[in-house]
Formats: sequence, structure tokens, C-alpha cells
Amino acid sequence: MIKIEQAYKTFDRNPVLNGVDLEVAKGEVVVMIGPSGCGKSTLLRCINGLERVDRGQIRVDGIDITGKKVNWQQVRQKVGMVFQNYNLYPHLTVLENLILSPVKVQKKSRKEAVQTAEALLERVGLLDKIDAYPAQLSGGQQQRIAIARSLAMRPDVMLFDEVTSALDPELVKEVLDVMLDLAKDGMTMIIVTHEMGFAKAAADRIVFMSNGAIIEEGPPEAFFAAPKDERVQQFLSRVLH
Repeated sequence: MIKIEQAYKTFDRNPVLNGVDLEVAKGEVVVMIGPSGCGKSTLLRCINGLERVDRGQIRVDGIDITGKKVNWQQVRQKVGMVFQNYNLYPHLTVLENLILSPVKVQKKSRKEAVQTAEALLERVGLLDKIDAYPAQLSGGQQQRIAIARSLAMRPDVMLFDEVTSALDPELVKEVLDVMLDLAKDGMTMIIVTHEMGFAKAAADRIVFMSNGAIIEEGPPEAFFAAPKDERVQQFLSRVLH
């Protein structure tokens, strides 16, 4: 579903991605971990076209998004992304937030978009908030709405960038539960997170980045039980209590 080959990216002469190679199969859940500033979020943004790599190739479902002529509207319908800031439209109700893109971009009928929105809100446990405005919701509720809004476009891939890092600890679980549910349903996902318990539970594969490169990867059991690279060992010793 996603194939990244020798991706390089520099900001102000600071290398952020240093020759990243990564393949993600359809239905696979890949959790990316590593120290802050190591390039994880930049890699997600390059997959979604919010940033362009300087060198290398990224393919999403066979589409070369590093080519000259890219239909970004098509790509972004395939790839949903949820950020740590919810980015909901504050002047729109929950329902209007969810149906805006399906109606405007995908030209769905309002009736069809509303039916999809209602089903998704039920899935994330917030159908009772359909007429609420974002300011009337907790951070955890807003993040669940943001996930539902991405799913309303029926993407093939979901990217999650530290979606719980801005939340109070007691609100984290309700968001992670929604993501676990997606994983069980076979959604292809790349998740950047600091939640190690969630990484163990949800991931098919853990990918560790450091200094813009992938330095170790593997299934959660082996990765957490016996990491090979010293940098991974040091990182895990700090974050696992």
C-alpha cells in the first residue's frame, strides 16, 4: 500500500530524513517511535503530500506522489491524516464538520454523507454530539470527531501523528480505543506515538527512527523484549517504567 525508497528531506540545511526505506502492506498497522525531532512526523507529512521529499520516491497504492504530475485530490482521498491538534472547524457542528469534504470534494449527496457521518459517530461513541460545536466537547471527544471526519472520506490508509499527546491522561484511552478498533478492522495505518502500551497492543510492526533514519524494526514482542540497537535500548529504558 505504501512504498518509500531512499527518502531524503532537509529543512534549512538540517537533514530531517536520511534515506528512509519503508514498505507498509495493505491492512498492516505500523507504529513509529523514537526521540522527538527524529523525522517521524515529517515522514507522515511527506506521505500525505504536506511536505515534498528532496530525493527519493514515495508510492501510495501504486501512485508515485513524488512525480511531477500528482493528482493531490485523489491522493488525499486515499490517505486520511489526524494530527495532535484536532483542526475541527469551530463554527460548524460536528455533523457539518463530517459531511463538508464528502459533499464538496467527493460530490456525495447530503443524504449519503449524513448517513455515513451518523454511522461513524456511532462507531466512535459520539452520535449524541452530532449537533454540538467543537468548543462544547472535551479534547478526547474532539480527537475522536477528527478521526471520524478523516474516515468519512473512506480512505485506504490512515496516518496518525501523536494524536494523544495534547490530551489529558484520562482522555487518552478513549482515543486509543477507537484506533485499536480500526486496527482490528484491517485499516492500513501508520501511527506515530509515545504510548508504548498501545504500540504493543495495536502494532503488527514497530519502526524505530533516530536522526532521520529507520534503525530498527520488528514485531512488538521481539522489539520490546530484545532490541538489538543500543540507541533503541536506551530509548526504551527511559520510556518503559
